[in-house]
Amino acid sequence: MRAYKPLQKLFVVLTMLPMLLTAGCWSSVELNNRSFVRMLLVDKAESGVELTLAFPLPNRLIPGQSGTGGPQTDKPYTYVTKTGKDIGEAYRSIQSDLSRSITFGQTSVVVIGHELAKEGITPVLEFIAREPRFHINADLFVTQGRVLDLTKVPIVFERFPADILIAYGRQHVTVNTTTTDCLMTTYRGGDMIMPLLKIETKHIPGEKPEAVQWLGTDGAAIFREGKLQRTLSTDEMRGALWILGQLKDAEISVRSTTDGKSVNYMINKARTKITPSISGDQVSIMIRTKAEASLISSDANVNLQDPVQRKKLQRGIEILVEERMNKAIEKARKAGADVFSFGQYVDWHYPKEWNTLASRWRELYSRELKVITEADITIKRIGSVKEPTKIRKTSQPEGKK
Repeated sequence: MRAYKPLQKLFVVLTMLPMLLTAGCWSSVELNNRSFVRMLLVDKAESGVELTLAFPLPNRLIPGQSGTGGPQTDKPYTYVTKTGKDIGEAYRSIQSDLSRSITFGQTSVVVIGHELAKEGITPVLEFIAREPRFHINADLFVTQGRVLDLTKVPIVFERFPADILIAYGRQHVTVNTTTTDCLMTTYRGGDMIMPLLKIETKHIPGEKPEAVQWLGTDGAAIFREGKLQRTLSTDEMRGALWILGQLKDAEISVRSTTDGKSVNYMINKARTKITPSISGDQVSIMIRTKAEASLISSDANVNLQDPVQRKKLQRGIEILVEERMNKAIEKARKAGADVFSFGQYVDWHYPKEWNTLASRWRELYSRELKVITEADITIKRIGSVKEPTKIRKTSQPEGKK
């Protein structure tokens, strides 16, 4: 029996060891002592960087109640702004004024001001890359003006401002760029494309005051080597969505060949394939996109069931899509920014040739690269109504008025 006692003791120790490992961590911070950043706003200051963090307020998160148990009259979030010579100094300054420890585990949106974007966003990416709790799929945006203007926008449909910006990416109303996308481009020259935000004044009945600042999207921003160079219009940005394969669904209008009036379609099931080719000294990129179109309304006097007319309308959609893609590519090439990663496609398909092309890719991309766009749109559904809905006059018998 004595021979088994050491084995019994060893068994007890091994059984208790996992329980000791679950006792906790000496460096842990209780949830009640944390301040969760939902949105990070960065802009250029007179001397350095201006950093703004958006926090939810725990004492106002219960609908219909405040921290005192009365009716909720204040916003469930707040902004804290500080300046510093760099982001780290501004961040430490914010932390020194808070009673809770700042954590970036729930940060889902980063917004960069226009002036800082022109100067370069490398410091922002550096801060994100070195923060271990920062979410790698946080969405990035650029503003037309000062980033602090965003804090003045009233929230109507959502509880938090970050939710509005997250929805833009999920609904594919603009290009979707994450921190992962931007960090990866730093290893490929720093060329990237980001969604552009605009703030305008709108009159909203029922709101006080009626004229309020309204947040929306307005094209996209083109970056070369991490610096803002040019912007895309809304139509050009939609062309970029086709090229990037990010288009989910979209409304598109074409003119009828019969009377020039609009025929409106909903685009869905879009998919894009980019194929490079090298023939001698000529490098080419072929962009083929396919999609289906469903009729949603028509003002034109056209027989939508006529195969000839349908083919003309399909071609009209294809031409419009190709024009938008070509304009987006033209803007990017003028900026010398390979935001659609054409160079990476060449590298994937022709790794040996890429070794000689890489050193002069920017010049080749801007001047010599041949880019061909090809859209293939199929009209699948036109609905059960054969002709446009319109008021038809009825004839009256003679002698009656």
